[in-house]
Amino acid sequence: MKNIFLIIIIVFILGAIAYGYNQSRSNVGDQDVHLTDDESMEVVNNQYIDYDSALLANANDGDVVLFFHAAWCPSCRTLDNGLKKELKDFPDDLTVLKVDYDKEKELKKKYSITYQHTLVQVDSQGNELAKWNGGNDLNSILKNLK
Repeated sequence: MKNIFLIIIIVFILGAIAYGYNQSRSNVGDQDVHLTDDESMEVVNNQYIDYDSALLANANDGDVVLFFHAAWCPSCRTLDNGLKKELKDFPDDLTVLKVDYDKEKELKKKYSITYQHTLVQVDSQGNELAKWNGGNDLNSILKNLK
C-alpha cells in the first residue's frame, strides 16, 4: 500500500514539473516584449503579437489592428499562418494584435463582433476606425486600413 501511495506522489510531482516547464517555454507571440523604466509594455518590433490593452498605445505612432482569432476557425488559422510568414514584410508602423475570440467577450461586445475572423482598426484609445471580415495575408489588412 505504501508503494502505491509513493508511486502516485511521484507521478503527481513529475506532472507538476512537466506542466511548469511547458508553461515557462510558452511565449506571448513572435515579438520581443520588454518593460521600460516606467513599467509600461513596449513592443520592440511592431508586428504581430497577442492582444494586450497596453499595446493600443502603438496607434499613436502607426496603425493598430485587432484580429479576432479562434483556434478552431480554419480561415483564422490561414490568416494567422500567413501573417507569421510575412513578418519581415510588415510596415514598421503596423501592429496586429491577435485577440482570442472565445475569451475576450467584452472586446467582442465593444466592437459588435458576431463571428471570428473579424479585423478592427483602432486608435490609441481603442476607438474603432474601420472593421472588416476575412482576408488571408498581410495585403488583405493593408488595403483595408484607414
